[in-house]
Amino acid sequence: MTGSRYGEPRRKHRLTRLGFHFLFVGGFAMLGGALRGFNLLLVLAGLLVGALIMQWRWSRRSVEAVRVQRRLPTEAFAGKPFRVRYRLRNHSRILPVWMMRIEDRIESLDGIDKALAVCGVGAISPQQTVVPHYDCLVARRGRYRFGPIGLMTTFPFSLFSSRQAADEVAELHVFPELLTLRGRWQQRLSSRSGGVATTARRSGAVEGDFFGLREWQTGDSPKWIHWRTTARLNELAVRQFEQQRRFDTCVLVDAFESEKPADLEAAISLAATFLVHLVGSPSNRIVLAVASTTAAAVIGGGSVAGKRRMLELLTDTTATPQPSVDEAARHAIDVVGRAQDLVVVSPRSYQQVLTTDPSIVETISPWARRGSFRWIDVSREIDQWIVRDSVRSAKTARDDLEKVAAPDMSEAP
Repeated sequence: MTGSRYGEPRRKHRLTRLGFHFLFVGGFAMLGGALRGFNLLLVLAGLLVGALIMQWRWSRRSVEAVRVQRRLPTEAFAGKPFRVRYRLRNHSRILPVWMMRIEDRIESLDGIDKALAVCGVGAISPQQTVVPHYDCLVARRGRYRFGPIGLMTTFPFSLFSSRQAADEVAELHVFPELLTLRGRWQQRLSSRSGGVATTARRSGAVEGDFFGLREWQTGDSPKWIHWRTTARLNELAVRQFEQQRRFDTCVLVDAFESEKPADLEAAISLAATFLVHLVGSPSNRIVLAVASTTAAAVIGGGSVAGKRRMLELLTDTTATPQPSVDEAARHAIDVVGRAQDLVVVSPRSYQQVLTTDPSIVETISPWARRGSFRWIDVSREIDQWIVRDSVRSAKTARDDLEKVAAPDMSEAP
């Protein structure tokens, strides 16, 4: 999320359709009363004009008294609703504000997705702050621009519409969609079956979550003995732990422009899902490399900032017909200082890459010799890694930006 730009709000006041009707009837009554000398028509015209003046003054003062600020979430993922909050402060010491409508424009930087998000506030007392919100659902990853913010009211008679436009514009990275991984995916990722897999190292002798109890074995530490169970069974029983693994892995995304764009999106989403799960452990050292229009690599080791840099790099990844996989791998080596275990997530097979870029064999040979290289072709292997229900259909992926307005009438101190 980038910083917002603030400026002096622009205000606009105009008659509504009902206001024009009132103005017409008031003018007709005033003209008729003046020509015919009917006092009742003049009284009616005075009441109508008075209602218009009262509406104009009230709605104008309402929008002038309220200041609005937007609060975007720290993280947002495609296909998952996220909440956008607003902070409205009524600076007036006397005048309460009713029925405020907030309009916020949302647009992707590529100009494909556009929407208008709307939420409302029932009442704001003088010197009070409220925090309304709406829930937003974005179908595609990418950068999205929020703003400008429109604040509008027609209270009390809907004769005048007073609008305030605040030039508060912010950008938000909507990260790739997270998929549901199958059980024991970490064991499969760290296996060496077939000589092409990543390795994982045990982190400590007893690190991990409590798994269960088992009988004593030679070499077990006396600290693991569960004395209550030992006394009940009259034989030694020890606690068993599910040991955590320390991953020292480079995830490389091959942004090849295939005939099926959904395959590349699945590859990016699978890589993002791996990273979110692996970077969360401080003992893991994960590097992300991307072979796109340009090769890039970033490192993240359990920090929020490192995870954000990785997800932003995946968000900005674009397809290209000739991605340089070997250059991205060299960037990963430069970042980490030595060759890590390598997992390539690609929308094509390894044999297809060899036909177009034979030099990749020399680049990945250090990983291949150590048996720490895995190539995941999502066009064929996606079902082996994720639950199929977590993959959106092609129709859903083409949907435009969706939103659900959820006004919050609660008050914030």
